[in-house]
Amino acid sequence: MKKGRIKFFSISYKVVATVFCLLLYLSYASVLVDPAVLPIAGFFGLYFIPVLLINILLLIIALLRRSSSAWISLAAIAPAFVFAGSFFRIGGHEPDITDTDGIKVLTWNVGGFRAGDGTSRQNMADVVSLIETEMPLIVSLQEFRIRDTASIPEIFPGYRYRTHHFYRLHNGDFVGNVTLSTLPMRESGHIYFPRSTNMALYADMELSGSMFRLYNVHLESNNISIVSIIKKIGRGYDEFSHEFAQAHEKVKKSSSRRGSQVRALLDNISESGLPAVICGDVNDTPVSYCFRSLRHGRKDTFREAGKGFGATYRILWPLLRIDYVFVPESAGVLAHRTLRLDCSDHYPVIAEISMNE
Repeated sequence: MKKGRIKFFSISYKVVATVFCLLLYLSYASVLVDPAVLPIAGFFGLYFIPVLLINILLLIIALLRRSSSAWISLAAIAPAFVFAGSFFRIGGHEPDITDTDGIKVLTWNVGGFRAGDGTSRQNMADVVSLIETEMPLIVSLQEFRIRDTASIPEIFPGYRYRTHHFYRLHNGDFVGNVTLSTLPMRESGHIYFPRSTNMALYADMELSGSMFRLYNVHLESNNISIVSIIKKIGRGYDEFSHEFAQAHEKVKKSSSRRGSQVRALLDNISESGLPAVICGDVNDTPVSYCFRSLRHGRKDTFREAGKGFGATYRILWPLLRIDYVFVPESAGVLAHRTLRLDCSDHYPVIAEISMNE
């Protein structure tokens, strides 16, 4: 009887381990597939972390039982080390840079000032306070919500140069992206994304006689509530499966749109001919086509100088890193920090860079 149970476990383990091994390999492969062409690719990248954790759990079980099938989970996990540096770093290196004219860039999805733990007024005050304390040369804000756009200069009096683009809500409020700078702005505008209120602002900035283009991006959100899905687990299979199916449809649509938005952004970068600094809320993890495309030919400031967990989304911290700063290969990265504050559902990211080659 005991041998029968052992045999049953061995067969069951092999089946389960093989299935989750294949799912993890599909996650690895998703970085090569444009979700605008094959939307299902977006699923596997999004589920990389939970599928990886399940494979780690299966490996631990196999090792505890001294199963020879542990190699299946081990083979699934091994390639994950290629991506590990985009989620967690023991310590950033010290670049060999003597330039003292570093540029401090702050990027933050402020959640309309309604996604944090305080009131809208308090959340906005906390955001303004952090900016005044850190004094970055460039500020890139997404989901900035305001009633009177003419009050922006009064809210941020320390920034002479500003550009923004808003959509008007039904209640009369405006929401969109805002870029603030102490560096002179020459040309500015925004990239329109069809069928979406998301956008990418751009501004050409002058530094020591040279120009670079800064992009303030907010790509398509998945529009799913992880909390809502978890709550439905306790309400029975029917409610949970319905919620999960709806979430899949939303991810399918948003992944497809993000793929198209990234292509539009890269086309604009190519047409401008200027070095590009890309910062903002990409709404995709480092295991995704969007991340791979934006990072190609550029440096991810977290991988260059970050420490600890790079997660930027408060929900399910420390699993979700979706806000980034990308700089040209020729640029130096002096520092990267993610501040764990509670006045938005995203954490602010601060990077210090040198644009001198």
